[in-house]
Amino acid sequence: MYDSFRRQSFAELDQQQFDLLVIGGGITGAGIARDAALRGLKVALLEKSDFGSGTSSKSSKLIHGGLRYLQHAEFGLVFEAVSERTLLLRLAPHLVKPQLFLVPTYKGQYPSRFVLGCGMWMYDALSKFSAPDRHRAYRKKGVQRIEPGLRQEGITGGVTYYDGMTDDARLTLETILDAAAAGAKVLSYARVKSFVEDQTGAVKGVTVSDVLDDTQTATVFAKVTVNSTGPWSDLVLRLLRHNQPAPMVRPTKGVHILVDAARLPVQHAVVMTVPSDGRIIFAIPWTDPESPAASRTVLGTTDTDYHGDPDRVAADAADIDYLLAVANHYFPDANLVAQDVLSTWAGLRPLVMPSSDGLDASSVSREHRILSRPGLVTIIGGKLTTYRRMAAQLLSEAYKQLGDPEPPCATVDRPLPGASDLKPPSDDYDPVAELADELSQLERPGIDKQVARHLASTYGARARQIAAELEHDPSGATRLDPELPFLYAEVDFAVKSDLALRLDDVLSRRMPLLLLARDQGLGCAAQVAQRMAAIRGWTDERIAKELAAYRDSVELSRQFRNVPSGK
Repeated sequence: MYDSFRRQSFAELDQQQFDLLVIGGGITGAGIARDAALRGLKVALLEKSDFGSGTSSKSSKLIHGGLRYLQHAEFGLVFEAVSERTLLLRLAPHLVKPQLFLVPTYKGQYPSRFVLGCGMWMYDALSKFSAPDRHRAYRKKGVQRIEPGLRQEGITGGVTYYDGMTDDARLTLETILDAAAAGAKVLSYARVKSFVEDQTGAVKGVTVSDVLDDTQTATVFAKVTVNSTGPWSDLVLRLLRHNQPAPMVRPTKGVHILVDAARLPVQHAVVMTVPSDGRIIFAIPWTDPESPAASRTVLGTTDTDYHGDPDRVAADAADIDYLLAVANHYFPDANLVAQDVLSTWAGLRPLVMPSSDGLDASSVSREHRILSRPGLVTIIGGKLTTYRRMAAQLLSEAYKQLGDPEPPCATVDRPLPGASDLKPPSDDYDPVAELADELSQLERPGIDKQVARHLASTYGARARQIAAELEHDPSGATRLDPELPFLYAEVDFAVKSDLALRLDDVLSRRMPLLLLARDQGLGCAAQVAQRMAAIRGWTDERIAKELAAYRDSVELSRQFRNVPSGK
């Protein structure tokens, strides 16, 4: 069954001519494919691993304007970001949710209360006061009341403000799903092996092979090929035979760690200025209001230059020590140690190579850059928050090569799939909360309040499909982990509807037990593999291979226990 599925997928691509061929299935490539397909272009998208498995599932999970960019006078970047934040809160309310942040101020530390207050008024103004609420200033006692665990020595006050949070992997996935619904051909685990070039060096397409079965190959032609591979951009460009450009990406590593919320209970996403280097670190609550045992706190992120294999980036002991030291400075009663770390994730920022030497990683601009040559357009840099706008800008460049009139962008008012059947949110209406109540009242096996809230805030209106399946197949009502709200019915949905091909796709991104579970999903991995095998027709050998690959993902996330330095 699986082999025939892949053969058909490659047959549908082989020798086909597309208007636009997108290499890279992260958030940027997904946004480009979706926008292009909605404008009527014939589109294909190729990803060498799972959709969103690189940088796009390893961010801080924030949809934010980048308050710190005001310090560098990057007003245009902030304006774009806060505008896109407002848009995503409306178009994907199940995936992008308001989050209250707190910036405490301390004596002798930048910024002061006055400077911070001025910056916050500018931040509100750049967003056209569209956040769920305006910022609020607090004196010392007010901050002590709203975030009692914070260090009291030297505190002078603080400010709260709203930005957004998201499930970055699922935001990428739903963007891919909508691209496919609009007619794009999307294929994961399809590695580009070479470019097809004419005698002048103009790109005419690519050759591609199946990562899961290297006997499957295809040659895909396109009027314009897009390189949107983030940290892999320079590696992809090395496949060119003619006029290879100089390296354009400066990859920096960002590490996050997860601890039990009981060890570090925070009421806000706390913005912490690192005493040693002035960088910004977040302590972000991942709260499950129905189950304190399932609540976690995220600490991140680091920002260091990286020169290793982009497919094997991981946290090391120095990263963990750095983040724990900051958390213990601001929350001195926590006394966090490495043994408190439940999981880690590490990703690479594809920053544009700076024109001036000597900049530290945190000083490199987060702006994106678009570069063209005949038949090929490359995009590097950028932020998760602005992916939709970046896609529109890239398509403007692609249309110059296509030679066709550019139709208007189609993504400004189009909800993502999970929000397509939800009423728009408003100040006094939460469509996700209403959907969770609807699911709770269905009396389906396995759907209690915690599960209902999870399904509504993960799948949006698509959660009704999972609830309907539970009525016919009660075996799907069992939880994968007793603490967490993930059901075996979601495994089926991941394989049949959400493009999951491998065990790691399911347990790392569709239902991220890799991040959230105390055993990182190892306890249920074999049962999940068996359930996937029944759908995909896997052999025992294939099941063993999938389990080994997932255990490798877990070990990579635990590598900090064995790797003492930032290699």
